[in-house]
Amino acid sequence: MGFALAMVTAAPPKRRDAPATRARILDAAQRAFAELGYSQVGIREIAALAGTSSTLLIRYFGSKAKLFEAALGEAMRSDVIFSIERSQLGAHLAEMFTRPEVEIRPPAMIALAASDPQAREITARVAEELAIRPLAEWLGGPNAHTRAVQVFMLSTSFVLYTRQVPVMPVERGIDPAMAQWFAQAVQDIVDGK
Repeated sequence: MGFALAMVTAAPPKRRDAPATRARILDAAQRAFAELGYSQVGIREIAALAGTSSTLLIRYFGSKAKLFEAALGEAMRSDVIFSIERSQLGAHLAEMFTRPEVEIRPPAMIALAASDPQAREITARVAEELAIRPLAEWLGGPNAHTRAVQVFMLSTSFVLYTRQVPVMPVERGIDPAMAQWFAQAVQDIVDGK
């Protein structure tokens, strides 16, 4: 009788929240890949950061390379950009990139992936599929793909060298003249100048 009573009063097993777990893992992976780089971080470290097991992480993503691809892809989401007017893209990016509360991880993830051939290939493919090609289609016109690559390269470099590796440190954020230069340079590319 005591055993049956224990069975009845036992708490039901916890149900996993798969989307929340997946989001936690992707966030932890983005942080790890942006701070340490693809070659310097392992599945166990990312799982620990996410508060889960490496077995569960592998079940969700299959491998470190697939996790990197998913994390980079999620960090590169650019659909918000395409809802603004073309004439405002430079100013919009400058405003977004200079807001200190906005965490921007892709440039560091990209830079730190360069030392690993597999991560380099993933980075090039994800950048083309999720950032460059959609931007080229949105830009349209002559040399759209080249202009999209230019915007991507300039944006990545701007964020990397103003936020992650500030080559022009300023006391309170990014120098407004630098932000204005960036906005104008991007807008010139968008406008085909």
